Amino acid sequence: MSLASVGMGALGTSFQMLFDAVKSVQEENTMFQHLLGDIKSTLNSLQPLIKDIEKYNSKEGLENYAIQMEEGAKLVQKCSKVGVWRKHTYTKKLSQLDKSLRRVFDVLKRQGMRDARETLVSLRSIQTVLSRIEESLKIKNNQPEMVKCSSAVPEAPSVTVGLDLPLKELKMKLLKDEQVSMLVLTAAGGCGKTTLAKMFCQDQEVKDTFKNNIFFVNVSKKPNLDLIVHELYQRKGFELPAFENEVMAANWLQQFLKESRQNPLLFVLDDVWSGSESLLEKFDQFKFSNCKILVTSRFAFPRFGSPYHLAPLNDEDAMALFQYSASSEDKSSYTYEDPSRKIIKRCKGCPLAIALVGRSLRGQPIEIWHKRVVEWCKGSSILDSDKDLLACLQSSLDALDKEKAIIKECFLDLGSFPEDQRIAAATLIDMWAELYGLDEEILTIANLHELTTRSLANLVVTRHEGETDGYYAEHFVTLHGMLRELAIHQASQDPIEHRKRLFLNICGNKLPKWLTEQKYQAIKAGLLSISTGSINLSLVNTYTLGTHVCTHTHALSY
Repeated sequence: MSLASVGMGALGTSFQMLFDAVKSVQEENTMFQHLLGDIKSTLNSLQPLIKDIEKYNSKEGLENYAIQMEEGAKLVQKCSKVGVWRKHTYTKKLSQLDKSLRRVFDVLKRQGMRDARETLVSLRSIQTVLSRIEESLKIKNNQPEMVKCSSAVPEAPSVTVGLDLPLKELKMKLLKDEQVSMLVLTAAGGCGKTTLAKMFCQDQEVKDTFKNNIFFVNVSKKPNLDLIVHELYQRKGFELPAFENEVMAANWLQQFLKESRQNPLLFVLDDVWSGSESLLEKFDQFKFSNCKILVTSRFAFPRFGSPYHLAPLNDEDAMALFQYSASSEDKSSYTYEDPSRKIIKRCKGCPLAIALVGRSLRGQPIEIWHKRVVEWCKGSSILDSDKDLLACLQSSLDALDKEKAIIKECFLDLGSFPEDQRIAAATLIDMWAELYGLDEEILTIANLHELTTRSLANLVVTRHEGETDGYYAEHFVTLHGMLRELAIHQASQDPIEHRKRLFLNICGNKLPKWLTEQKYQAIKAGLLSISTGSINLSLVNTYTLGTHVCTHTHALSY
């Protein structure tokens, strides 16, 4: 059996991995020979089903099966090294693997039959109205073509700061590089991704290239392919009947792209969230040579190529945006230079934070500006004073559902480290092994990759690309300043005695009041972060031990 015989990308590769593992271990290991023979028989039954499903282009929802087969391959390979004393454990695991593969067989069998029927129904539906659409197209094509952007493309803000270079780089990638058909524009919430996408659509060179074939679609957290396809046709002046299912919607999307392929076409899929990979796959699958797709998202979606990371504003651009936001339209209000620089520093180059804080201080006396700075210096968070900014950043954490709870905990832990400092992955490996039982180093690195993909952190590897030695001494993590604010804010919501993480920001020899009062009998924190100047840490330790902090607490002092 060859990989080409299966030919389904990720699923085919995973299938082949499992089949090869079963075949190899069965030949070498007599302990599990009978069970491996059953699994091999099940795989032989699965092969033609996988072929049939590809014939109908029905790949949606198969990612979990690919992952399941990869895990199965790892399990089978482990069986080749198992001693007799663990035979019972692995016998049970192999039996469970065979049962799960049989369930996959049943599901794929039903899915293959269903997809075949639905495809035929969809084709008949398309044929019944295709003639009307073609007739309408003939009428439209006889009219003189106007070079303009689609009316559905929203206007960019009248004033934008710090986006000229990113705009130029986007144009280079999407207009000049023939190898790039889909580009993911990614950054944390509030960094200006949507604004940059609007600027791209309104750029004259882009409008001259795509003319009236520019479509800007807001996808959001719960994408609806049915609504998206109807909207695309409505912008072309056509009305479609309601779709019975997503297969019909996908077929109409494919038809839309075929009808539009004579001219360059630009899709902007704005605000795409994790879990929408199947939608991106459909656009990517049906695209043609002069079709370009720009995706804006907090998630990198690495399977669709190298993303473009939008960087925070530099100090000069941040100040320009703040001055614009804090000034009234008639320029009557005044911005104060000294507090302005301190405020800008606190906003960490985040455009949304800068604009919101600037507008909140517009027209206020200088005492209010200084009061805001003093509150922040005393430990108050910028997120406490701006709920819109908090809601924007918080939504990235809300996307981490119960299955990703450990990822959220890891993110919150990163806030315990100093600002603007690289965090050694080796430190996190040791810490998370004790806190969360992540005994295998690769699990920690995988979590850091997950945070990077979600624009919640940045994993940096200092060794040359391609070098792997199984050690992670050259892996480091950095955290955007505004995201660190979010992590600290979230970790500080519970009462002190119930917090998992404690933050001690100490100036001189003055300790927090709650610590010196010895008010709490026990504090359950597992992570203690101490930020000090030249204080004698033995003083902190005396009070820390007095509060009965958990013996597993990790103390990070800086």
